[in-house]
Amino acid sequence: MGQYDTFRDPEKVMHLQKQMLTSKLQSQIGFFSSLNREELTRGIDQLRKHKETIKDYSNERKLLAIESRCGHIYFGNYAKLINPVYGFESRHGSGLALTNRYASDVINALLNYGYTVLAGEIAKFVNGLCLDPYYGFYHKMRISLQALIHDLIEPYRWLVDYSVFKTQEQGIKKKEYAWSREGKMLDSNLIRRFLGLLSSKFDPERPYKSRHGLKRADGLAMCQEITIAKIDIQNLAEYCIGKMN
Repeated sequence: MGQYDTFRDPEKVMHLQKQMLTSKLQSQIGFFSSLNREELTRGIDQLRKHKETIKDYSNERKLLAIESRCGHIYFGNYAKLINPVYGFESRHGSGLALTNRYASDVINALLNYGYTVLAGEIAKFVNGLCLDPYYGFYHKMRISLQALIHDLIEPYRWLVDYSVFKTQEQGIKKKEYAWSREGKMLDSNLIRRFLGLLSSKFDPERPYKSRHGLKRADGLAMCQEITIAKIDIQNLAEYCIGKMN
């Protein structure tokens, strides 16, 4: 019930929307910064400036406008990382796309596939905590859209983006993907290689402010990236029932 009560509280919804968008942009900034590529500098600065304006807004339409602008900035710069031979120019279709259908190139097809895998992992945590996946706070409900899942994968999409970047950096052979009526079909060998890279991004540990686990001298615990996602969802559940501010 706490989730539904929160969903009906405009002030709490706005707070969560700002948190989710801020986390998404910060993850994109962190990803680009970690690559240390000069051609991404301007894009990083633009994303930072937009992130800083989020706190000043109390209108959902404004937040959606920021997200849209930042999406163009982000994928415009992401395209600079991709070998032109793969034909990737932008993210085609909705940012919520979780299917290979209508993917016009192998990079978009891999992104779609990776987001599907990520959504599946997040869905396990959401269902395990008895949250309703159809009641999101940022992505509004649509028929058959698990809006909460799409909310919660946003700060972790960069894991997929990084894995796709590394996959194409290793090289993708033409025989590893083919064209069909519904878009690009990925070869099992390419999928296996891609999933190996994605798994390697899920598993490494990094310092995180967790209430559980063995703490270091600075009060932080070492947590796997996918475990951090689980902790964040637990925090959301506790926020909804009033156990966390």
